[in-house]
Amino acid sequence: QLFHFREAGQDDSSTFSSAALFLFFLPYISMATIVYGIAVPSGLFVPSLLSGAAFGRLVGHLLHKLDHTSGTFADSGTYALMGAAAVLGGMARMTISLTVILLEATGDMQYVLPLMLTLMAARFTGNIFNEGLYDIHIHLKNIPFLEPEVPSIAEKHEIVAGQVMSADVKCLRPVERAGVVYDLLRTCRHGTFPIVDTATSGTLYGTASRSMLCTLLQRRAFGPPDALGGSDYDGSGGGGGVDGLGPRRLSPLVQWDTIERVYPRYPTIDDVDMRPGDRNCWLDLRPYANTAPYTVNETASIQRTYRLFRTLGLRFLCVVNHNNQVVGIITRKDLLPESLSDSLMRGRNAHINNINNFS
Repeated sequence: QLFHFREAGQDDSSTFSSAALFLFFLPYISMATIVYGIAVPSGLFVPSLLSGAAFGRLVGHLLHKLDHTSGTFADSGTYALMGAAAVLGGMARMTISLTVILLEATGDMQYVLPLMLTLMAARFTGNIFNEGLYDIHIHLKNIPFLEPEVPSIAEKHEIVAGQVMSADVKCLRPVERAGVVYDLLRTCRHGTFPIVDTATSGTLYGTASRSMLCTLLQRRAFGPPDALGGSDYDGSGGGGGVDGLGPRRLSPLVQWDTIERVYPRYPTIDDVDMRPGDRNCWLDLRPYANTAPYTVNETASIQRTYRLFRTLGLRFLCVVNHNNQVVGIITRKDLLPESLSDSLMRGRNAHINNINNFS
């Protein structure tokens, strides 16, 4: 009724009084603002649409009263449509998609230009005061969302990947004890772990996902403790590292379709029953490792690192030195403006910390 009832010209009577529209608009938009976010699936799309339509029709009705219903202004239903678009665009800060949605609802192409102008004005006006509602909720929930543009602090200062990375990296060896893998999954909640060759001082071999490690442990896909013949492969027992192992497998092979069959309900570490006799067994991660992960050098600029994350949709990025040795890891949280500011301050205060350590 707010959209379709006509109210223009001398022959048309008023469908809604100004008092009725005002008494509906003010409490409705106030309650929609207050109760938004509670555990009721009410949403904000329809309340914004309805309150905007009421406000737009109120404006149209007042204009017709000032004009003494001579038909100078457009129909009040048109003002209701523009009001709904304005409130909805100010809340969601969307332009093209809302234009298409409202055009599909009206089926009249003559509203393309008015809707575009209204939505653009609502977007620009709202951006003066704050961000859109969805952007605000992203910040409230601490979701590491990367904006399309590189943060301004990265443009103003020379920051490299080595300054923002986390140096406390939890790594695994290509062939690791089952107990070590189990304890690592128990103590941290990381989703991916770098695999390094300790015989070559931590050269990056690949990465292993948490879901894959839990599946291997649950299926007990590990070899006996004496699979290496009493010598450790990391060089201490003359094994020569990964190259010294050769092509032989030290644990049973689990097919990839078996691992991915339970997607997305992968087993967790709580589903793994680690027996005391299995802790010293060998888990061969070489057949399952991603041996070509995305990496970035520690001297790479933060602009390049940011664009790599944003373009490829990465969740983590291994940081290596010139010898391809893992020196750190970068996640999405490390590239947020707040984290970049903290990294910059830590770099500036590094000489103060060194003086305190010497004293």
